[in-house]
Amino acid sequence: MQEYNMLTEYRAAITRYMQAHLQLMEKYEISTEKYKPLYQLLKQDAAPHGVFILQSGLVKVVRTTSLGQAYSLGIFDRGEVLGDVEAIMNMHHFGTVETVSSCTFWKIKPEQFLNMLSQEPEFNLLIHQNVISKLLNTSQMAAIQSTNKLFYSLMVVLREFSKLNELRISKALLAEALGTSTRNLNRLLAQLEEEHIIRIQQTIIKEINLQLLQQKIHAYENTIQ
Repeated sequence: MQEYNMLTEYRAAITRYMQAHLQLMEKYEISTEKYKPLYQLLKQDAAPHGVFILQSGLVKVVRTTSLGQAYSLGIFDRGEVLGDVEAIMNMHHFGTVETVSSCTFWKIKPEQFLNMLSQEPEFNLLIHQNVISKLLNTSQMAAIQSTNKLFYSLMVVLREFSKLNELRISKALLAEALGTSTRNLNRLLAQLEEEHIIRIQQTIIKEINLQLLQQKIHAYENTIQ
């Protein structure tokens, strides 16, 4: 399956499964719950009391650090499974889940959710695929963020080197300064060269358009800081 829609596809598949297997509602004591906006469905560090599958509406997930700083982990729509990892791992909730709009959920007690995983192979596979897709999505976003920060650091270093009277910056020097591989560096430098921000001759950066470079630095400061 293509990575572009992996998370969305598995959420949709879980929704279709629940709608197509209504006989499981009684077997596993699954209830339908409705909540208004701003309802705190799950609370960070609280013991799990249910697994919720979102039928309709939007929820947000927030993680608060020990210093009291709150970070949004995202806003999610139908098909999102909440509390599944905590039920499987028998751990307290990693974050707080709050409804953004009016929401309808399928609610499954933790012990019944585990029963479903052991007795319903198709459901088990869908839940595991959904969890893995979340991990892959998180890893991908972390990689993008890491690349963006490396690109930003590269541009700042180039700006400082451009102030030297004699500009002769080698790729090896840049790679060492940034703590990255030459392969990663070449890819980022190629982008800057395509935008006419720098000019490379063999392994040496010969020219830097400081005005264009500064404009791009400002753009990145508004997105990754």
